[in-house]
Amino acid sequence: MSRLQSKLPILLSVASAALMAVFSARKLASWRGELAWVGALTIGLYLVWLVVETRVAAGEFGRGDTRLDRGTLELYALGRVLTVGAALVLQETFEVGVLAAWTGVVLFVTGVGLRLASIRELGRFYSHRVRLTAGQSVVETGPYRYIRHPAYTGMLLAHVGFVVLFFDWLSLAALVLVFLPAVVLRVHIEEHALARSMAGYVEFCRGRRRLIPRIW
Repeated sequence: MSRLQSKLPILLSVASAALMAVFSARKLASWRGELAWVGALTIGLYLVWLVVETRVAAGEFGRGDTRLDRGTLELYALGRVLTVGAALVLQETFEVGVLAAWTGVVLFVTGVGLRLASIRELGRFYSHRVRLTAGQSVVETGPYRYIRHPAYTGMLLAHVGFVVLFFDWLSLAALVLVFLPAVVLRVHIEEHALARSMAGYVEFCRGRRRLIPRIW
């Protein structure tokens, strides 16, 4: 079971990329003009993002115990799949305007950029699973100067942008009712594990909010 869990992130990334390629083509077939270009651009960027994260996920192989994760990766992945799937598979409630579409793209790109910058800042300490790495220490540089979990903030922000562009009420519901609670649960589980095992983590938390500066 643990071997399957170690491979799950990369399997999810590959499956998501394949499904997105199929359903996005159907979705964009009815779009015209600038909206079609904006939609195609965003889908292309999302697929590139999945490829980048697949390379990160490949580093999960053989990294050992996943019990600290407590299954939150699966719930987190389910929220992501439901959010993106509903946005691409269902017919949008109404066609967004060009300004709203570009707003979605900006939010998406900003979120992805923040997430990848956070992953890079953690370096070898980053994992798709909640786990502790030998020699791991608190990172307070880059985006971690301002919030505790910028990678999760980036993930959520990117999907807010995606939903704005490919809007559907069920996609919004999946984002708010499944994806966001999954992230919040994961944050609490991760913080509990790190506070018990990593020197200086409690002090690190005192000076920073979790996901949004000055709010939470």
